[in-house]
Amino acid sequence: MGRPTRQASRVLSRKILRTARQAFLDEGFVRTTTDHIAEKAAISKRTLYSRYTGKSALFETVILTEIHDRLNALEQDIPDLGNITLDLVVLAEKLLSWMLSDVHVAMERVVLGEATRFPALANKVYEFGFIRTTKLVVRVLQRANEKGEIAVSDPDFAAEQFVSAVILSPFRRAALGITEAGYTPEIAERMDRSVNLFVYGCRPSVADSPSR
Repeated sequence: MGRPTRQASRVLSRKILRTARQAFLDEGFVRTTTDHIAEKAAISKRTLYSRYTGKSALFETVILTEIHDRLNALEQDIPDLGNITLDLVVLAEKLLSWMLSDVHVAMERVVLGEATRFPALANKVYEFGFIRTTKLVVRVLQRANEKGEIAVSDPDFAAEQFVSAVILSPFRRAALGITEAGYTPEIAERMDRSVNLFVYGCRPSVADSPSR
């Protein structure tokens, strides 16, 4: 009896989060109401409040769940193609294809608009998003370090620079409306150039090479 009940509860929670996410995207945080979310999800407000203490908690859960689900999937499939450049290109493509989607760019705009209202959420987005994304890159860099493809003394710092330049830069431009959302050929070409420049800067110098 327990398993079906837990499964049904998970399905209902997902339904609520999907409904709330769409409402926040369509109306923004301020204009969205729990009444509207409950109505669209075909549940009572009592059911909604039994899972989330209010609109703020629901908003936070929507954002963090989106980030967690996507990064959790990526963590299970770190590229390992035998070449540092290819690995970083594939990883960057996966991240940018997700982050530059219409939905994710729209979610980022909502978060930016509510940053002063939810300073704690900004910190959690940083921990869930930036730090976890950086750790994905660290794993690729450490493997390349061990193989001698690159010589990076501080993979964590290098990964932070990679994410900031290759991933966050185009994402922020899209969120601010400077460029359109979507993983376009122009974005892909710029990303390729950025990855190659990064890898070039990480190559072992002559001094680092073993003496023959």
